[in-house]
Amino acid sequence: MSISAVIVSYQTGPALKECVASILADEQIDQLILVDNGNSDDMCAWMDDQASQQAGMMVLRGPGNVGFAKACNAGAQQAKGTHLLFLNPDALLQHNALSQLMNALKSAPRGSIVGARLLNTDGSEQRGARRGRLTPWSAIVSMTGLGRFAHLHPAFADLHQEGQPIPKAPITVHAISGACMLIRQDDYQKLGGFDERYFLHVEDLDLCRRVRKAGGDVIFVPTAHVVHYGSTSKSNRLVVDWHKATGLARYFCKFSHSPLEAVGAAILAVPIIVAVMIRSVVISVKERLN
Repeated sequence: MSISAVIVSYQTGPALKECVASILADEQIDQLILVDNGNSDDMCAWMDDQASQQAGMMVLRGPGNVGFAKACNAGAQQAKGTHLLFLNPDALLQHNALSQLMNALKSAPRGSIVGARLLNTDGSEQRGARRGRLTPWSAIVSMTGLGRFAHLHPAFADLHQEGQPIPKAPITVHAISGACMLIRQDDYQKLGGFDERYFLHVEDLDLCRRVRKAGGDVIFVPTAHVVHYGSTSKSNRLVVDWHKATGLARYFCKFSHSPLEAVGAAILAVPIIVAVMIRSVVISVKERLN
């Protein structure tokens, strides 16, 4: 078995150096593919210098920011390993994390994918590492904060499960985070990789759904820890959230089971996009005021 790590970077900043260091420190990783979607001249020079010094490390540079999904697929095409590790450029593998992920994947059915427990820098669990079933309603509950009423009725259960007790062993979930995913190379290729119609966000949820549909398991590994800074790239929040909103709309339309459901998904796409963007504006205003 061999592991190829794929990291996609866009204006990541200093966190990228920490991420690369955590990868190079893990002797289980045989190859590091750093996909440059657009970075400063200084950071590009640093990437090239690192690749010239590190055996098994390469920089893949394309025509600017082609999107996360497309960049991941381009990196996977250059991978020589039997396993693919997708890691965000601001995520740091902690001690023994990769071993825990590999052990969980070995015990899982063919076609499965495993993900780590993402941590904030203060050690608390980050949002998104383990998620329930994504539906238009669960998305609305998550975005509006209706999850606070989950004690009144299960219909208000939050899509995100970081508030639930930490399991003692790997568990199957509906979705894990694209910030840290491990999958067998041949399984990834059979699935067709990430859907490149998503530019940023929701492509991980899409992949997890296709894994389950193909008979594999989506597994959250609580003992595999990854510190994730989050939001380190110099991207406009409104632009990022626009991609998230349109990604959700695409997801619901794509996985509709009937023409009627597709029409319903298209109608719901509008309020979902509006809700995401209003939330984004509110957060942006609060950040500026603070």
